[in-house]
Parts: sequence; structure tokens; C-alpha cells
Amino acid sequence: MIRREDIDPAALAPLLADWLGAMIPAVHQTADHLRSGDYTTGVVSTLAMQVSGTPTFLRTAEQQGVSPELLSPYFDLMRRRLAEGGGEEDLTGVIDLLVR
Repeated sequence: MIRREDIDPAALAPLLADWLGAMIPAVHQTADHLRSGDYTTGVVSTLAMQVSGTPTFLRTAEQQGVSPELLSPYFDLMRRRLAEGGGEEDLTGVIDLLVR
């Protein structure tokens, strides 16, 4: 989305790298959730909260002329897990939808 704004990718890179570093604990939490089967422990942003934000994300992408086709299948999985009762979980439950 930054291509449609006056944002230098090189200026964004350190911010993005810091954010990715801050997300490292989520990897360990996901592993713990998968091991225990309890996807609700320590959840800060529930699946229900995240699904409720997807229309805004998609609207913003559309306004900026950016295709949502990369994330749309993921958002579909999120909505499906929510419909199946996973609203209080984090995103870990979406992984279960990929197991055949």
C-alpha cells in the first residue's frame, strides 16, 4: 500500500523490521496453542476482533488501488473459523482449517 502513498520503502524498512521482531513471541505462543489445543490462552486480539477489522482493510486497499487477492483467501478462512465458533481464539485456529 505504500506504493500509493509518499512513503519511502527504505524509510519503512526499519519500522517493519522492528515490528517483525516484536512479533517473535507470537511464534512461541502459536506453538504452545497448537501443542495444547487451547487457542484462547493469552489472546490479546481475538479472531472476532480481527475479522471485524477486515472490511476496513479491504476498503482501504480498494481506495488505494491495491488488490486484496493475496489476503482475501486468508480473510475467508478467518471468517469461516469465526462462523465455526472460534471468536475467542487467536489466529491459530485458522491453521486447523488447512488440515485435510
